[in-house]
Parts: sequence; C-alpha cells; structure tokens
Amino acid sequence: MKTISIAALAAFALTPFAAQAATPLEKETAIWQAFKDKKADTFKGMLEPGFVAVYEDGNKTRDQEVQGLKATKLDSFKISNFNHRLIDPEDVLMTYTVEVKGMQGKTDVSGVYHAASLWHRSGSMWRGVYHSEVKAK
Repeated sequence: MKTISIAALAAFALTPFAAQAATPLEKETAIWQAFKDKKADTFKGMLEPGFVAVYEDGNKTRDQEVQGLKATKLDSFKISNFNHRLIDPEDVLMTYTVEVKGMQGKTDVSGVYHAASLWHRSGSMWRGVYHSEVKAK
C-alpha cells in the first residue's frame, strides 16, 4: 500500500479510552492511537465487518486494513482542520487533515493527508463503515 491504511473510525466499547470518548474528534484520535500502538484486535473491533476504505492504490477491506497496520510504523500523527456533521442520529461524517510521520514497509509515508470517515452507531457502539484519505499536494 502506498498510503497509510488508517481507517480512522470507532466502535468504542472495546477500548477504555475510546469508550469514554465523548466527541467525534476524541473518537477519531482514539482509533489513530490504536493504529499507532499496533493494537490490531482493538483496531479491527472498531470497524464494521463490511468496512471499506478507498486510497490511491485501491479499495481495502477491514482485514486488509489490519494487515496494513502490521506493516506500518506510525511514529506520530496530528489531526487538524477537523469538522463533523451528523447525518442522522446513527451516522456521523468527519473530514480533517492529518500530518503523519512513519513508514509502510520500506516506504516513507510521512506527509499531510486529507481524510474522511463515516461512522455508524448500532446500539451503543460506534463502528467505522468507510474511510478515505489522499496525500495533500
């Protein structure tokens, strides 16, 4: 993968911090942190089974995202320009910019990315259903 497979999304009953995260920004930060910390089971649990991501190098499934986590060393991330919009009580759309430093395999993927995530709430759990990011020019 040429881009970072982040899939910044959440089903927050699986991690103590994420379960307490009150705002969309806190939730998005929690999933990035799980990715950075290589908590594959936590990360996978934050995504719907039918999750899809769209990147420069193609579409990815939930399992492909988890594999991307294993191949990526994310040193740091910083979210900015964060916006969210409630589509309805069970769906929230987020857009933001994220600056990352890290490697995917032997490829440096550091840079600024524009990202969008869609989360869906089922009962009390939020889970990611969609994520996309593109490297800024």
